[in-house]
Amino acid sequence: MIKYGKTLTILAFAFGALALIGGFLGASHPVGDSLAVFRPYSLGALFFAMFGFALWRQKWLTYASLGLLVYGGYSLRGQLITPPPVAGFTLMQHNNRFTNDTRNLVDFARANAPDIITLQEITTNSVPQLAALRPEYPYQVICPFATVGGVAILSKFRFIGAQGEGCVEGLGMVSARVKIPAGEVTVVSLHLNWPWPYGQQAQLADVLPALASLKGPVFIGGDFNMVAWSDVMARIEAATDTRAIGGIRFTKSLLSGAVQLPIDHVLAPSNWPASARLGPRLGSDHNSVIAQFALN
Repeated sequence: MIKYGKTLTILAFAFGALALIGGFLGASHPVGDSLAVFRPYSLGALFFAMFGFALWRQKWLTYASLGLLVYGGYSLRGQLITPPPVAGFTLMQHNNRFTNDTRNLVDFARANAPDIITLQEITTNSVPQLAALRPEYPYQVICPFATVGGVAILSKFRFIGAQGEGCVEGLGMVSARVKIPAGEVTVVSLHLNWPWPYGQQAQLADVLPALASLKGPVFIGGDFNMVAWSDVMARIEAATDTRAIGGIRFTKSLLSGAVQLPIDHVLAPSNWPASARLGPRLGSDHNSVIAQFALN
């Protein structure tokens, strides 16, 4: 048993250290952002290793595990602090899942009345139900993206400009200039591909210039398929003068729930008080995110 315990400790340290350090290299290679997705798990592995080494009386390896644990935990500081709830207008973000017909979303929207809804994976299965929401959400735009469906924005507030002018087919992004009680803002629904070895970086090369061209202030709801502490998210925030609302919200499950990923986010302008909470799945394989913004 002692032999197995030492082996597990060494393996946990190796996984935790490599995944943690590699996860900071996203600016050099996209594999870094892929590793960053698993940072909470790498920290858990290092926590296990630290106690294993302590029991094994390996002082320097114990200190090394503790140092990496502290450094990794500090890197999550922006997400570990959940902002207090604020009052104002509400944005609901939801990856609907392409096989879902959206009926649960319609019922939730009618019962809870978020002001703006950003959606991904909208297909012909869900378009008729969204059309039924036009009395509550008269301003709607749906933009084709991929075989899993398009991106959409539903709003109680009036769109400024031509209908659908913020749609670029195949980009995974749609934007709309919206007149809310606090003034004019730009709302974006975004759906990024999975990270390396998939096509997120190539898609981002087209998405970033489009985001940077938007008139502020900008609000983004999306399935980013990426964590808030990644290089990808930092580049999006820099391009739009936004920040991911604090708090780690695990919105996507893998391996029958054994792996939980915080990959759906709402980004708010840097100077706007905002808060967010995890919402229901509504027939999808993603949880929704319910964000609130103070009216500046």
